Amino acid sequence: MNTQLPLAVQLAPELSLRDFITGNNGQLLDALARLARGEERDNLYLSGPEASGKSHLLMGLCALGQEQGLHCAYLPLKDLLDLPADLLRDMEQPDLLALDDVHLLAGRNDWEEALFVLFNQRRATSRPLVFSADRGPANLPLTLPDLRSRLGWGASYRVHPLDDRGRRELLRNQARSRGLIMDEQAVNWLVSHHSRDPRQLIRLMNELDQAALATKKARLTLPFVQQHLAA
Repeated sequence: MNTQLPLAVQLAPELSLRDFITGNNGQLLDALARLARGEERDNLYLSGPEASGKSHLLMGLCALGQEQGLHCAYLPLKDLLDLPADLLRDMEQPDLLALDDVHLLAGRNDWEEALFVLFNQRRATSRPLVFSADRGPANLPLTLPDLRSRLGWGASYRVHPLDDRGRRELLRNQARSRGLIMDEQAVNWLVSHHSRDPRQLIRLMNELDQAALATKKARLTLPFVQQHLAA
């Protein structure tokens, strides 16, 4: 564990590859699982819009890798950019390193240079890096063209956001994990009348879970859901 980077090892315990709704991301999930099991050593690059599940995938990857006995680290760059870039100096040691939101480094010369050095260090020891960004590596407005080219080495996957069918599956799974039964009418109403962002749907499920506990209800009917989300 890198004592300089406490954020690098704070994984959300509820996020795993097992509970990620696959949708059109089957090949990507297979690639991540192989990497976590140590069957692959190449870098991976994930791109996709906000709320497509990139952070979930990176944290789930590290969690599975740790289960397999790997030393893994997850770096949420949006939380680290106010710190000195040289904190990347010692990050060549983890077996598996995931860097979330790498597009945020664009134009930050100190961070770009530090990542360039880190990339070369880890490549020399065959320790894979996994990146996420809001766009593909060729479209990153980086100051260092050599860094852009290196980010394009290895496999690149586009993360496909959930469609309505996937959102319904997410809600059913969230209810089931809480010991609740959600009527299909309630599922359809939530998908049709609330945010399509999976994070917001999970937040709504947390609210409904609290309401169900308070009222000792195990079934989430449409009237119950409408009543408690309108309160």
